[in-house]
Amino acid sequence: MDVYPMRLLPGTEIKSYLQAFVERNKLQAAFILTCCGSVTKARLRFASDQHLDHKTVTVDEKMEITSLVGTICKDGAHLHTTLGNQNGQTVSGHVVGDFIVHTTAEIVLGNAVGYDFSRKFDENTGFAELVVESKKTDE
Repeated sequence: MDVYPMRLLPGTEIKSYLQAFVERNKLQAAFILTCCGSVTKARLRFASDQHLDHKTVTVDEKMEITSLVGTICKDGAHLHTTLGNQNGQTVSGHVVGDFIVHTTAEIVLGNAVGYDFSRKFDENTGFAELVVESKKTDE
């Protein structure tokens, strides 16, 4: 596993930054090891019982990033977050975009050497889902 620590500055859009970082560094199987920081804005999609009814919400307030997890490859990123406000209330969901750094975002990415992540459309879910391929050969 290779490790890539970074600090994103105020105003940076996290999801697009991570996608560009993965592409620029030719990472084949990237994932988030840890993240802490804060955001001023986040556009999230919530889970839904209805296949095509995917509700999104824009959180437009300063919130702490209490969790950020996911996978990133050349075909896109699948990120989930939990954010906490000044009263300790949380909101969580799939990061759609507009995930803007407030003070900092300290992120450590991992890259699973020997694997290749891609995304292919899955008719059952309606989303481009993760495909994992091993590049390892038996010795």
